[in-house]
Amino acid sequence: MIRTAICLLGLATSLSAFSHHSNSAYQVDEIIQLTGTVTEWRWSNPHTWLFMTVEDENGEPQEWAVEGRAPGILGRAGWDPAVLEAGETVMVYASPAKDGSREGIIARVTKADGTILGNRPDYGEGAQDLPDAVASFGAASTPDFTGVYYPYRRGAGGAQANQPTDGPPAPPTRTGPTSDGSLGRRPNEPSLTPEYLAKWEVISESLISGSYEYDNIANCLPPGMPSMMSMPYGMEVMQNEQKITFFGEHQDAMRRVYLDGREPSESVLNDPTYAGYSTGHWEGDTLVVETVALTTNSYITGKNPHSDQMTVHERIRFTEPGILENRVIVHDPVALTEPWEVVYMYRKASYPNDELREFACAEGLTDSPVHQLVGQPSISQ
Repeated sequence: MIRTAICLLGLATSLSAFSHHSNSAYQVDEIIQLTGTVTEWRWSNPHTWLFMTVEDENGEPQEWAVEGRAPGILGRAGWDPAVLEAGETVMVYASPAKDGSREGIIARVTKADGTILGNRPDYGEGAQDLPDAVASFGAASTPDFTGVYYPYRRGAGGAQANQPTDGPPAPPTRTGPTSDGSLGRRPNEPSLTPEYLAKWEVISESLISGSYEYDNIANCLPPGMPSMMSMPYGMEVMQNEQKITFFGEHQDAMRRVYLDGREPSESVLNDPTYAGYSTGHWEGDTLVVETVALTTNSYITGKNPHSDQMTVHERIRFTEPGILENRVIVHDPVALTEPWEVVYMYRKASYPNDELREFACAEGLTDSPVHQLVGQPSISQ
């Protein structure tokens, strides 16, 4: 079915297509089908873009801009800068924009020859050929976490094949998890005090409307702690005796954990940041980390706000060769009724999958009038 969209000024459509969106801009649990001709395939940060011409129900051409995932994700799912060419016919499953414009976000693309391009990255086997991890695991000396890691879920399948098939697979049902709060709060979310639950409701109402007011990702801001440690696009760990550095591909997020006994100074505590200030020490094979000085413009997870009293405790260790576990406990006596706990798991990558790609979020803001507005409001106000 070809979707008939609300007609907007062509200039407004073309300009907004250059902006950096997030899932909150789209109705992710709705899927539309667009069949048309590629006019441009743009391999750019922080999101790719497919521009195409689609005929409406009356046979009139309409220009559509369909957003794809970041080059780092799509590159591991079989896409590349030349995977689509102007003039070729494609069929796209996408979620539509909430504002009714002729924009969407890609769930899957099928080329004329039957090649299917999906969103699920292939991180490789990862747990094989890992001499460093094997040597560190179970050793008496301090473990060496150095390496590139990707999110790990035991039993999770690999990427779908990007190749011609005998028959089309079932249409996707969504492009991503519903994260704007429209389905209410999930059972595993932090237990907020009444004051901070009211803040969450304001944030949720804004996101449901499609607004970017409280959407840090759309505004190219870092994910913050502890959210950044979910490392959805992968992370690199760099380690020496003085500190361990965690670098996440998503939003180019980075944090340092100091191991040399230093403590946060008064000036550090008065200058909160998205990553905060982290100090750590070893307890046998486990890295124990305490993080303080976290800005209230960040979120605990999802869009759950926190106070300036939030601290994050982590215990990071190898549970088996190549598998890293991070047990996180968040304390906030003002925003939380009880500490919130989560466990992140990562799998170490081997060559050639051990290379991260820059995210360069600001590249997508260059021509966007939306992001020329001044100021990101503090959610603590």
